[in-house]
Amino acid sequence: MRATSEELEDNKVKIAVEVDEAEVETAVATAVRTLARQVRIPGFRPGKAPRPVVEARIGGPRALRDEALRELLPDLYARAISQTEVEPISPPELNVTKGEEEGPVEFDAVVEVRPRVYVTGHGSLRVTIPSPLPTDDEVQQLLDRLRETDAELREVGRPIVTGDYVTMDVRGRDDEGHEIASVDDYVYVVGAGTIVDVADDQLVGMRPGETLEVAGTAPGGSQMSFTLVLKDVRERVLPELTDEWVEENSEHATVQALRDATIERIRTAKLDQARRAKRDAVFGELAGQVADAEVPESLLDAETRERFGELQESLSRSGVTVESFLDMTRQTPDGLLEALRLDALHAVKVDLALRSVVAQEDLATTDDELDAELERLSAGSTRSPAKLRDELTEAGRLPALRAEAAKRKAADWVLERVTYVDETGAEIDKALLDDDAPQGADDGAEPVDQPAGDTED
Repeated sequence: MRATSEELEDNKVKIAVEVDEAEVETAVATAVRTLARQVRIPGFRPGKAPRPVVEARIGGPRALRDEALRELLPDLYARAISQTEVEPISPPELNVTKGEEEGPVEFDAVVEVRPRVYVTGHGSLRVTIPSPLPTDDEVQQLLDRLRETDAELREVGRPIVTGDYVTMDVRGRDDEGHEIASVDDYVYVVGAGTIVDVADDQLVGMRPGETLEVAGTAPGGSQMSFTLVLKDVRERVLPELTDEWVEENSEHATVQALRDATIERIRTAKLDQARRAKRDAVFGELAGQVADAEVPESLLDAETRERFGELQESLSRSGVTVESFLDMTRQTPDGLLEALRLDALHAVKVDLALRSVVAQEDLATTDDELDAELERLSAGSTRSPAKLRDELTEAGRLPALRAEAAKRKAADWVLERVTYVDETGAEIDKALLDDDAPQGADDGAEPVDQPAGDTED
């Protein structure tokens, strides 16, 4: 078999395939054996009828050859994909152009492929991620939360400020003036936002003994009005942070030990967050250069279907139906599909952008790198790298494997050249972010399915 490819308009490629007569005859002979077993022919045991009898039974030599080609063409098409290194994103349009009745066979396969996009600045990206360094405010806030367990409420004579505890009598009315709430000695934390939207701002600066008439939007969206009679105001006073308090209320013996442990706790959490965010941020920058219009609908639909299938499989393993999942997450089917489609759109954009980097920086997978990838995939299975290569070639998956390896190279190439900054614009030391652990970000890579049989452990 010989295959060549030719680029057409609208992101399509025509693959022209030539098949020797001997290979066609082998397929016809296989079809005879299969049909002889399947078709009941009087006077012959299953599988024993000669070829002329089988031909006559199914409609003649042309019908037998049509059946053989119907079985043969999908395998030939898959092998042609591997031979021409074409990556289709939609089913092929197959057209036999020669040999329908006898002799060698020629056919064309017209397929849609990914468009070529162009990204810029990929060698000097500057992306913002959360700072991996604890701030003094973050440390103090965490220490304050630890001390809140021993906090006291003390009455104050000053005007109300946000965070104060105000004891008040509350009378609430709906938008028609009907009283729907009446509570005496209600303790309210100013700033909680649980009365109406404007109440907290108006409470600030008031004093005990005063009355506030306020109307606005309550949580939930209804319009309400309240009469608030203020009785007393107290502030929360935290205990002094001393070695004695620390030893009594924590696993540490001194304030310094507690502070050091708090800094390390925050640092670990923020460093993990920054490491997880960096790939998402970088790939987000690349994806942002790919317009929605550049994403083929066929590719987007396929990615969305794949994500929905993965969700179904994951839910099934947990014994949860899609319907139950929708109820638990308060989503509609359309809303779920829209969310999956948005995720799929991002992944496809990242995929196209990384392929652009591969092309621009000449990062295509070499034969040696492909051999190494096959070695890695075959490790732990009963297949040799050569056997795996043959199976992927027969399945038409070898070009996809080569492309995914190239995309990983492109991702590493970009990540090595990124400048990371925090929310203030300060540059982050990349050495802090180095981590061999998986980052968990979606880089748009599509896993290459291995042929059925033994799989990688």
